[in-house]
Amino acid sequence: MVARDSVIPGLQERPRNVKTVPVARRAVLLLFLASCSAPPAPPARPNPGAIKAEAVALLETLERSFYSHWGSVESTAEYARIRDEMIPALREIADANGENALMALRVLAKRAPQERFTPAARAILYWTAFQREAVFNRWGVISKSGFLPGVYGHEMMALGAAAAPYFQKSLRDTRRAPVFGTEEERTSRIQGDRVCDYAWVLLATIFDRPLGYHADPRLRDPQIQELDLWLDRRPK
Repeated sequence: MVARDSVIPGLQERPRNVKTVPVARRAVLLLFLASCSAPPAPPARPNPGAIKAEAVALLETLERSFYSHWGSVESTAEYARIRDEMIPALREIADANGENALMALRVLAKRAPQERFTPAARAILYWTAFQREAVFNRWGVISKSGFLPGVYGHEMMALGAAAAPYFQKSLRDTRRAPVFGTEEERTSRIQGDRVCDYAWVLLATIFDRPLGYHADPRLRDPQIQELDLWLDRRPK
C-alpha cells in the first residue's frame, strides 16, 4: 500500500483551492447582476390629442376673456402656459379655420412668429371670424362722429387689398351687428348698424373710397352697392 502522505512521481495531488478563485469571481458577478435594478423606462411620448385639447382649452379661455385683455394675448396667464410642443396643434387649429382659428393665428404671431401665413390665408381667418361675430366692438364702433376701429378692425385693415375678396361678400349681409356699451349700444340700435355696414366702412377705409354714414340704412345702401361694383371693376 502506498502511504497516505507519500507522493507517486507524475501523479501529484491538485491543491484543493485551485477552483476557489474562479468560482468566487462568478459568484460576485452573479450577486452584482442580481443587485442591479432594471433600467428606467423611457419617458412617455407626448399625446398629440391631449396636447391639442389643452391648446383648445387655452384658446377658448382667451376668446371668452377677450374684452378683459382686449386682444393683448401675450399679457395673459393662458399665454404663459403655452409650451413649444403646442405650436403644431395651434397651427393645425388655425389652418382648419374652425372655432378659435383667428385666436390661434394671433397667439402664433406672438409665440411662434416663424409660423408664416400668406395675406390671403390671414384674410380668410379674419373674414370667417367676422361672419361668426356676435358682438362687434372688437371690429370697431360706428358713432355719430365717425368710425373708431377696434383691435380686429385695425388688424383687418392692415391686410389691405388682400381682405377685399372675402369682406366684399359681407356687403350683402344685412344681419344686425350689435355692440355693447350704454351709449354705443344706443347709437348702434338707432342707426340699425348691420354686418354689411361694417364691411362697407372697413373696405371703404382700406381703399379710401367715399363714405357718408347716414343714420337711415336706406340711405347707406346705395353707397354699399356702389362700393360693391367698384370692387368688381377695380384692377386686380
